[in-house]
Amino acid sequence: MNKPLLASILAFASLGATAQVTTPAVDSLVKAYVAINKFNGTAVVVREGKIRYQKSYGYQNATAKRLNAPTSIFPIGSLTKSFTALVVLKLAEEHKLSLDNSVSQYIPDYPRGKDIQIRHLLTNTSGIYEKFRNRQFYEQLTSTRAFSTAERLAFFQQEPLDFEPGTKFSYSNSGFDLLGLIIEQVTGRSYAEAVRTYILSPLHMTHTGLGFAELQDAHKTKLYAYLSATKTVEVQPWNASLTYSSGGLYSSAEDLLKFYYGLSSFQIISPETFAQATTPFLGGYGYGWYIDQVQGERVIDHGGNIEGATSYFLLMPEHRIGIILLNNITSTSLEKLGTSLYAALRNKPYRVPQPKKAIYLPEAILAQYVGTFEVSGPV
Repeated sequence: MNKPLLASILAFASLGATAQVTTPAVDSLVKAYVAINKFNGTAVVVREGKIRYQKSYGYQNATAKRLNAPTSIFPIGSLTKSFTALVVLKLAEEHKLSLDNSVSQYIPDYPRGKDIQIRHLLTNTSGIYEKFRNRQFYEQLTSTRAFSTAERLAFFQQEPLDFEPGTKFSYSNSGFDLLGLIIEQVTGRSYAEAVRTYILSPLHMTHTGLGFAELQDAHKTKLYAYLSATKTVEVQPWNASLTYSSGGLYSSAEDLLKFYYGLSSFQIISPETFAQATTPFLGGYGYGWYIDQVQGERVIDHGGNIEGATSYFLLMPEHRIGIILLNNITSTSLEKLGTSLYAALRNKPYRVPQPKKAIYLPEAILAQYVGTFEVSGPV
């Protein structure tokens, strides 16, 4: 790589940096992911109840040269499931439903609904067909029209169960969509209104909601399949009437920080209910949370990954650690960054990614591979 190009990439990587750095290891890790174009957004780290790191990188809008900031708003994808589960658990605390209730009590004609409990939906053990396996669903994701409840259900409800409820773990967006419908039935409100009533308003989360595509806000990010100093590939947001209560929410780092404090101080549900929610069932999944091990230590986390945006949220109550990562690029590396940040905070081993080095071959060697090639079978 020549020096002018390297300088432009480093300049791009530093764009949008905010707040004072107090944890050098954390700063070095985040910058390493920025340098390889795997992080473009906001990172927040809390330790012992205090913000130890809060910085933003890259563009909120590359065309307008508007920088990311803690107020920037991102789709959070499957982190939505933690919000959905929290509302269900709050309704259970209020004795408005029981986790042992069946799906058929709220959706009477749902196939095998009498055998599927709310608890199965929360723990991803229902056996319900995953809607992303339906090609038609996937092809509609960037559609701009609103899909009805019946249309949303049609992508999965007539498919046979993959296994008997409660016997296996299989991550299910479809199951969490059913939880959204149950929330609507119990509260008499739309899913978005219920989330606002039970979580967003009590925690003063003013930049979180459902429907990123329709959002009109100066802090709204553009979404990118890839974004670097030399290449920009913008993508369209997914339709929240399809991603719904399994993946349709948006938020900001500032709001998710309020969410972290609200969870940690049990402002929404009791310590007893939170303990139940973060006790793993099958597959290391509780009620809307993964219960993972990072370097032998138990952490509670969840991520979200959609085209053009990724999110990661970790809390470790025993050490009062919270990690919030929001990206407006497609990335499969955000969870790795999050767990590495946790390891750094706990003085555990972690790996810092290095930029790939270009390999140059003499023209004589390259010429040996020039020719016409035939590929058999599907590509």
